Amino acid sequence: MNDEYGKIDSAGDTYVCSNFQLENGYILPQVEVRYNSYGQMNKERDNVLVVCHALTGNSRLDQWWSDMLGPNKAFDTNKYYVLCANALGSCYGTTGPTSINPLTNKPYGITFPEVTIRDTVALHLQMVREGMQVKSVCGVVGGSM
Repeated sequence: MNDEYGKIDSAGDTYVCSNFQLENGYILPQVEVRYNSYGQMNKERDNVLVVCHALTGNSRLDQWWSDMLGPNKAFDTNKYYVLCANALGSCYGTTGPTSINPLTNKPYGITFPEVTIRDTVALHLQMVREGMQVKSVCGVVGGSM
């Protein structure tokens, strides 16, 4: 897809979790979260800076806030491990309506459950704590959500 930022894509790494319960009680049997990271996590695992994308964005921070990402910039990759993950329901690599429902082997389509911002935050928190073993987050910044 092309927009003012150029080609928006779903490139990145993927965190996978099982049996993720949404705020409404629905359990997604398998969830994939596409994310991108920049810089290095320190040995204490406490230099993580989380950047949340806008509602229609993706996790490619280097594509849409590149002027703020890098050494000696706001998202200083010499100091921080900068992490950006796609929102739940995203069309850029995180489980959403176009994903295959593992229970039916068909795309979720209109059967994809309603998700909330809290669901996305809970999923990202699980990825950071359990998947990446992060001890502390320095800060969280973001766009329109």
